Amino acid sequence: MASKEELIAKNLIQDDSKTDAIKLKEFCKNNLSENVFVGDEIDLSKLKNLLGLSSLNGYELKFPGKGIANALYSQPNYKELKGQKSPKIDENFIIKGDNLDALKILAKGYTNKIKMIYIDPPYNTGKENEFIYNDNFRADFKTIAKACGLISQSGEESKILKEMQSMFKGTKTHSAWLCFMYPRLKLARDLLKDDGVIFISIDDNEQANLKLLCDEIFGEENFVADFIRKTKSTTNDAKTGINYQHEFLYCYAKNKENVNLLGGQKDLSKYKNPDNDPNGAWVSSDPSAKSGTPQNGYFGVTNPYTSKVDYPPEGRFWLFSQNTLQKHIDEGRICFKKEHKDDERGFIYKRYLKDLKTDLTTFDSLKFVDNKFMNQSATKGLKELNMVEAFSYPKSVEFIQEIINHATNDNHDIILDFFAGSGTTAHAVMAQNAQDNGNRKFILVQLDEKIDEKKSKTAFDFCKNELGSKEPVISDITIERVKRAKKALNSQMEFSVYEIDDEPEIDLEKGVIRNNISAIDLVTNMLLKSGNEIGGKEIICVIENKLYKVNNDYFVINLDNKGEIFENDDVKQIFGILNQDRNGNVFADMYMDCHIQNWLNFREKFKERLRII
Repeated sequence: MASKEELIAKNLIQDDSKTDAIKLKEFCKNNLSENVFVGDEIDLSKLKNLLGLSSLNGYELKFPGKGIANALYSQPNYKELKGQKSPKIDENFIIKGDNLDALKILAKGYTNKIKMIYIDPPYNTGKENEFIYNDNFRADFKTIAKACGLISQSGEESKILKEMQSMFKGTKTHSAWLCFMYPRLKLARDLLKDDGVIFISIDDNEQANLKLLCDEIFGEENFVADFIRKTKSTTNDAKTGINYQHEFLYCYAKNKENVNLLGGQKDLSKYKNPDNDPNGAWVSSDPSAKSGTPQNGYFGVTNPYTSKVDYPPEGRFWLFSQNTLQKHIDEGRICFKKEHKDDERGFIYKRYLKDLKTDLTTFDSLKFVDNKFMNQSATKGLKELNMVEAFSYPKSVEFIQEIINHATNDNHDIILDFFAGSGTTAHAVMAQNAQDNGNRKFILVQLDEKIDEKKSKTAFDFCKNELGSKEPVISDITIERVKRAKKALNSQMEFSVYEIDDEPEIDLEKGVIRNNISAIDLVTNMLLKSGNEIGGKEIICVIENKLYKVNNDYFVINLDNKGEIFENDDVKQIFGILNQDRNGNVFADMYMDCHIQNWLNFREKFKERLRII
């Protein structure tokens, strides 16, 4: 009999092959207790009455493959990190591997803990060689397909599956691109803090679909802004006569009500106090604007020294009513000139520094039309690191740094980029920390895709000859960029590099099959699975290859030496230590290979504190 999960997955996949009308009819026939049909057609009035609705409103983004994309999001992850070198875990790290796996690994310890995400996903240009993530090759894709009956017991693939695989191979269609982004954005949302935000760079090929996708995942009410970034000064596209120079940056929040994107100090140098005003520094300001009405904002102000009457300029009104303006005169905020030219205003309106609600700048939606954020600025930055030809189409450090400046504070905020590319985001985090003495952290994820020597010879040669890579992959460039940026900035931010590996398998005959993994790696993954961030943690070895401690918690990775007799010296020592220190939890590796009696005794003794992960 199929499991509940298999049935749900099957429904998700098969739904994509039916029209909306057929699906609705089948659902109503099979699931509704009342008849809502007239003949073979649904009576909408009956359906609305049954649902208690006066009207049917709203819309949904639909695309072929959405069901399997959602199933990929929900499918459990059986991957772990590998590569921790030291008992002191760095707060910053780079993960080499598929970002769908990485996001699921991070979800175990970083859900609701990421302050800002920036991603520059593959643009759907229609060029197959630019898209290197193939979700249909994933093991969990195959698992879902088998559960849905799209792959037979003999391994034969159905026609529907072949069509799906063709769709998942690249971004040639909008549906393929949306299927690729859907599970990743859902996982990204889970990671964001309640006051967290995600920024997504995109061009015209998918910006409209991305907006609808994000509206569904993050909520239309959590759309914050779309920014315009100037990419270049000129193009060679003379066919339509359009000089296309920009792309988009979308911003969504986990909860928009908690978001404040003020950032960066305003220039306050213009505030002076030449007349020793007891209210402090001030700047002369225009008290008129295009807002207001003739009833409360258009009248004359008479200079008592010169008898000159000032009116707002044509098309403008005073910002204040007549009573408020008189109050400002009485308070000395408005100072009349004893003499002035005929074409000059006869008074000064003082705007005091102390009245500023914030000394931070707003995040203007046209901020990035400045030339300093163009692609050539990014190229210049890579040239300074002697990496200018190693990566195509990078974003500039100034661009990402400006986003970080507005979206984060300096109190240990974590910034994630799971399409890390050339590593610009890490570079920008280090640069911003250097500028404002901040303490932000970064997590990067980059696919370790092999670099094709024929298609990307410059990048291939850079990795092969300069970096000494045996098999050049894109993540080699990412890591090297961060190393060089760290050195150039004289940054003290250390970082680790992890690979993604399979979790152990359990064979009924052979027992636990585990790839070669160190004890430090084991504890690192157990930390994540227990719901903890790993950055900054120190792993203390209590009994080598058996018992470790992080803060108040203990981590047991083995009890004995592969099935030694019950209660050997190591087991007694472990039990004694845990009995003596009862402050924290005891986490046990579910894959540990030990004598069954030792395990049963261990579970009985510490069952109130024991957490098996």
